Amino acid sequence: MQLNRQTDYALRALLFLAMQNDLCTIDDIAKRFLIAREHLTKIISRLAKLNYVIALRGKGGGLKLNPKALTVSLAKIIKHFEPTFQVIDCHQLECPIRKLCRLKQILNEASTAFLNSLNQYTLQDILPTRTTEKRHIATMLGLAAKANYDEATH
Repeated sequence: MQLNRQTDYALRALLFLAMQNDLCTIDDIAKRFLIAREHLTKIISRLAKLNYVIALRGKGGGLKLNPKALTVSLAKIIKHFEPTFQVIDCHQLECPIRKLCRLKQILNEASTAFLNSLNQYTLQDILPTRTTEKRHIATMLGLAAKANYDEATH
């Protein structure tokens, strides 16, 4: 199963925000992950409406992760961005063996297993846990000064 780009970018943005001590901007995230600002703006807006991200407007404003988002299952986050988890659409294709074929049922079972697996994990679970990992990722994201984010917030 492959997630769409919007879902991918939403997860990247949430991870980036989770590693921040300070407010950041859409431009900060877009630059680090090479995402079109206009596309990311729509995603961040949706994340804010879902209450995963706190967006502060005005001078000195910016974005930060709602701490409650750390405990939300990955399946729940992903479901907000994926239009469907139906792997194939037998009706659209007008498949002649549709009534006898078991492929759709098997693929639906696989999709359900995929979501059940993601339901066991939260955003917190995918954050780096070892100090060396944290520092390395922080450096790769241009957060070298924030490499010790875990000691301050986690």
